[in-house]
Amino acid sequence: MTPEQEQEKPTRKTPKVRQSTVVNDSTVVAPKRSRVKNSTGDESAPKRKMSQNSKTALLMIASFFVGSILTYSYSTSSADTPTASTSTFTEVIAGKVALTEGELVDAVKQLGVDVYWAGPVKGAKYTLAVPAEGQAYVRYLPNGDGLTDTQPNYVVIATYTTANAFSATQAAGNQSNGVTFINTEGAAVYYNKDTPTNVYVAYPNLNYQIEVFDPIAATALDIASKQGALRLVK
Repeated sequence: MTPEQEQEKPTRKTPKVRQSTVVNDSTVVAPKRSRVKNSTGDESAPKRKMSQNSKTALLMIASFFVGSILTYSYSTSSADTPTASTSTFTEVIAGKVALTEGELVDAVKQLGVDVYWAGPVKGAKYTLAVPAEGQAYVRYLPNGDGLTDTQPNYVVIATYTTANAFSATQAAGNQSNGVTFINTEGAAVYYNKDTPTNVYVAYPNLNYQIEVFDPIAATALDIASKQGALRLVK
């Protein structure tokens, strides 16, 4: 190649990449925030410094969509309805046992972690699923029915251990179709307009993010917004 041809060779510019706010990976079983790495895969791309809150917010966005699947997927295929007295603790915290309020409280005490719910409902039973450290799901079974139903027909309250949960939940509202506000208790509330049935709550100075799922979006938002609706299981 002659020097003149070398000079005429066009220079390829690195294309700008827009980071998606939606994670669609069916291979992910459970969100593990501490193991997620943010990498562009392009060594030539400029490296930008990101604040801890921004990193946490993006990480929460990723886990929101994964967690949305998990919030109503725990059940058992057994034809007989198991009870707490005839089940192992491992089965209880795998969401395979319909629990009374007292049995749920006892299971959470034995677990030794903070778990949130929306309080007791008359005639209902509950399941407790703990698929990984820092994650707990309480599913409501009206009249004790629906243990084997894997459809998203039931209220689920999920508790995630999350560093800087309050500021990260606020920041999540800056994402595409994201909505964030402060409820009457001073907690940050977030939901995405694409998935309004899943609403997320974080209180100041607490490293927990709470997900509220209800098949009716207005009910999920009401639970997340109403003062005193969310509380510890105890």
